[in-house]
Amino acid sequence: MLKPLLRKELKELLMEKSILVGMIIVPLIMFPLIGGLTSLGIKSAVTHVAGVQEIGLVDLDNTDLSGRLLPNMLMNNGLKPIILDCRERGECVRIAEDMDLKLIMIIPTGFSENFTRGLRSKVETIYILKSLSISEITACEGLSSKLMKSIKSLAEKIHGRGLNIEFLKHPADERSTIIYLGRSLQAPIEALASTLPTMILGLPLVAVMVSSYASSISATSIALEKESKTLELLLSLPVRRFTILLSKLLGTIIIVILGTISFMVGFAIYGLMLASAFIPEAGVETSVSGAVQTPFIGSIFTPSPIFMAVVLASIFLGMMMTTCLGILIGVLCADVRSSQQLVGAVVTPLTIFPFFILIFSSIESLPAGIRLALLLDPYTHFFLAVMKGFIGDLPSAAISLAVMVGATIIMLAIGSWLFMGERLITMRIGFRRKSI
Repeated sequence: MLKPLLRKELKELLMEKSILVGMIIVPLIMFPLIGGLTSLGIKSAVTHVAGVQEIGLVDLDNTDLSGRLLPNMLMNNGLKPIILDCRERGECVRIAEDMDLKLIMIIPTGFSENFTRGLRSKVETIYILKSLSISEITACEGLSSKLMKSIKSLAEKIHGRGLNIEFLKHPADERSTIIYLGRSLQAPIEALASTLPTMILGLPLVAVMVSSYASSISATSIALEKESKTLELLLSLPVRRFTILLSKLLGTIIIVILGTISFMVGFAIYGLMLASAFIPEAGVETSVSGAVQTPFIGSIFTPSPIFMAVVLASIFLGMMMTTCLGILIGVLCADVRSSQQLVGAVVTPLTIFPFFILIFSSIESLPAGIRLALLLDPYTHFFLAVMKGFIGDLPSAAISLAVMVGATIIMLAIGSWLFMGERLITMRIGFRRKSI
């Protein structure tokens, strides 16, 4: 008896359009697309670290070990050292930027003496980022790995394997500084790789997911009227249709404002906790010559007021845009279930695809076709506005915000046009299985 009942249950479930599309067809389409887009970023990262990479070398020790043995070991591990003639940190960074170098290695005075005695030495590294994509950060991680491997190989060559095993495992400490568009952060490159993508793109993605609830609310508010057959009664009242639509829109906007405030409070707490973890200690050495200077102001993780304003505007416009999309979907759908399913089917691809692409590579480095397709997606501009605001590129952030405003107006205009006519009653997009 169980077998016929199971066959009947499976048959009914597979004949349900929402299950067939949502759980079987959509994954077969979305995951290959996401995998293909993700592979573009991974291939870009591999290309950055493949082959011999040039790095800047500042030798303050001026010994045979630092001037000949270490550079030769770097060459053996795929790093080509370029000697930089500079003394001050800012000057070294400017020279490296002109030569398109991602890494500067600074060998301090006394490095060779400690190294030959089997004492753990220190090297200073400066990573210069051009973008905040995973491919760029992965390239710098690869340079760091090759650098430390070269130092370990040099320790084994000089001391053999009879010295302190702890020294051979960790012959030198790397003190890293990350430079991006004039901002600096004293932290390992691995810390940036694990934290920054979450801050720049992960938080906006969470905001989009939160705003999807607003779109579900706006879509449900209209679809519920259709499903419960109260829409005709509502339209028969001596009230303009625009007033009815405006009431539904304003009700959802209040939810959007509350969601924006809640998100910004949580984001502020997150930002303060994150920034405090990377505040440099007082009295650190920040010049190449070793002089003790004041720690850098304006860490990469310290949000500026302009950035916070851009984030606030982006979050609000993103929620408004999603809300208007929900109203449009609610007008088109026949019932609550169909509206909720269509909201997920529309919002998810529009947000997931730009997220996975932009987290691995910058939009400027993408092929023209993919870049154009992304720019046509209004949610791409949601991510771009946050990213451009973070780096202080206000004109680009303003353009992305303007695109979001335009997309919101267009969707609201289409929804209003459909709401005003007879299509409001006659349009019945549904996913329910027709009864036989």
